[in-house]
Amino acid sequence: MKILDRYIVRTYVFSLMIVFAAMMGLAVILDQFFNVNEFFKGTGEAQAAGFRTILGNMANYYFYKMFEFFQWLAAPSLLVAAAAALVRLNRGHELTGIKAAGVSLYRVMWPMILVALAVDAFYVVNQEGIIPGIAAQLARDPDDLAVQDRFPVDFIRDEHNNIMYAPLYDPKTHEMLAEPRAVPGSDTLVFVARVRIFLRDSKYKARGTIEAERAVWNPERKVWDLTGGIKLPPIEETAPLDRPPAGPEGDPYPFYATNVGPDEILRHRASDFHRYMGYGELKTLAEDPMRGNRRQLQVAMHQHVTMPILNLLVLLLGLPFVTGREERNYFASIGIAVVLFIGVYILTFVSTAFGNAGHLSPLQAAWFPVFVVLPASILSMESLRT
Repeated sequence: MKILDRYIVRTYVFSLMIVFAAMMGLAVILDQFFNVNEFFKGTGEAQAAGFRTILGNMANYYFYKMFEFFQWLAAPSLLVAAAAALVRLNRGHELTGIKAAGVSLYRVMWPMILVALAVDAFYVVNQEGIIPGIAAQLARDPDDLAVQDRFPVDFIRDEHNNIMYAPLYDPKTHEMLAEPRAVPGSDTLVFVARVRIFLRDSKYKARGTIEAERAVWNPERKVWDLTGGIKLPPIEETAPLDRPPAGPEGDPYPFYATNVGPDEILRHRASDFHRYMGYGELKTLAEDPMRGNRRQLQVAMHQHVTMPILNLLVLLLGLPFVTGREERNYFASIGIAVVLFIGVYILTFVSTAFGNAGHLSPLQAAWFPVFVVLPASILSMESLRT
């Protein structure tokens, strides 16, 4: 790498670090502004926990959120940092000297593009590896920083193509529980809704049901230990009884092995949990015909391919605009970069909305912004006066 390349890389990386720090800080401040009441929800509980505990929980919350913020801020940060770096070179008349020496501006931009490729590579690693691994932490609400209250497990599909359901889940004890109700005029409890696992084959045909009063997660064996667990055959194979049943009857079933543990349950609790899934997980869920949001999952799956491409295209689109003239100040160049990114963001948002609504196919919705920005980026780079 030549001296000029090293100098441009240092200038760009320095600007990129400042921009990332500023944007991350702004994202955290805005998020706190909108969620401050949630962090301190319940004055009695907040006082009992102590201010230090609350601050510690907030620090833990935003440590994981930083990885999600990075996905949102990568593209604008690359472009804004390029604008800041080029303005610094312009104000020091360094670009004038470079051009006077017969060096093309394309030659100046290549080191920046290489740095952007490295950042985009981490974007992909973060998208496919880091975020799916910390999805349970990312799916938390600001008022759920400690331990959540009980909530239902709403039909989660596992690796065996089976569907898991529970009326109640206790995240403190990692238990799925049936919903008991007292019989009027008696001390007897009746489980009106039990823990259920709907068994299906590879073609989504019912193979029976596993029911239990309680399921406790066993982290060592990666199974749910079932209390009162029984396996029932499919309804069409059930023989009629010659007596009224005393309760659910079937073959004993002491445990159920699955990849859906406490972390997956917390992740699926989020309404937009697919944002925290990798390409492979999205593809598996999108192929399930029983899911109601398959189109949304398919759009997100294709965007895992197109978004890293779009990050680089936004940079190429904006570089000629932010290269600027010597008299242009920071704010003008950075303003141009922000406006360009907002335009691409709106295009992506509209395309995604059309894809989710069915007006575009998932593939078209994901690739449409690329097809629009790609020729614009080529024309923009060709128009650069070097």
